[in-house]
Amino acid sequence: MKNSITHAIVVVMFFLPMAIASYGAEQEKTSRQTVQHCFLCSDIGAKRVFKISAAGEIQWEYPADQCTDAWMLDNGNVLMSFTGKKRGVREVTPDKKVVWEYDTSGEVWGCQRLPDGNTLVAECTDKRVVEVDRKGEIVKIVSVESGGNTHMGMRHARKLANGNYLVGLLDDKAVREYDSSGKMIREIKVPDLAFSMIRLENGNTVIGYRGGVIEVDPKDKVVWHLTQEDVPDVKLYWICCVQRLPNGNTVVGNWFVHKRRTDSAPFFEVTPDKKVVWRAAMHERMFDPAAIQILDVENTTLR
Repeated sequence: MKNSITHAIVVVMFFLPMAIASYGAEQEKTSRQTVQHCFLCSDIGAKRVFKISAAGEIQWEYPADQCTDAWMLDNGNVLMSFTGKKRGVREVTPDKKVVWEYDTSGEVWGCQRLPDGNTLVAECTDKRVVEVDRKGEIVKIVSVESGGNTHMGMRHARKLANGNYLVGLLDDKAVREYDSSGKMIREIKVPDLAFSMIRLENGNTVIGYRGGVIEVDPKDKVVWHLTQEDVPDVKLYWICCVQRLPNGNTVVGNWFVHKRRTDSAPFFEVTPDKKVVWRAAMHERMFDPAAIQILDVENTTLR
């Protein structure tokens, strides 16, 4: 009897650590799966803008050639850039009626609806950021210095609350800030091709570049940096969109560079301590998703 009890204790002690580890892994997996998001995204290869439900189903779509920036506006309309045979920015209603459009001859990779109703357009070919009114007329032009050619120059551009502008520059591997008069007042260098950026309320700037995401304070000190080593289970490609959520997490748009890939997630959410808590699945109709806007949070514009 004593030997049987001893044997049972040995068996329990042997398997207990494995059981605990297995339970912990399942808990972590379950926790990761409980985070779900409804989002708007653009897909360059699919030539579409999609609205995806939390269950991963397509709820809405609209054609858009090589779109790298798309927004769900407060009125429910969708603002999107497009660069194909036609190039520019358009606003589309939920029932797919075009209610506003700005056409130009050069490549357009960024857009933003401004509080006054005007629209910011990042014109890469012409190396300028323009503000366009509801009539489609340009009301302001900010020339952008860039060492890149007419394709490898500017990507996203954002107008800030103080009237300044942020511009992501690929070949320059930098984000530049221009004041309201168009004067460059700051340059933030990053390790590789700079694509997207946001300015936080605390003055920090979050930048997506090829292979990572970096956050710097107003004095250009790096305060947070996400690299491939931090997320070994998610292969990082071109980070062409970043969104900071109200909970402090960061959503990353991981563009696959003109290929449909299965070795990574097109979009994912990461905590400040760099734990991946959500990954978007590749819908069968997706090819190489680019921009993303999480819709089920209070502030959807911090992107």
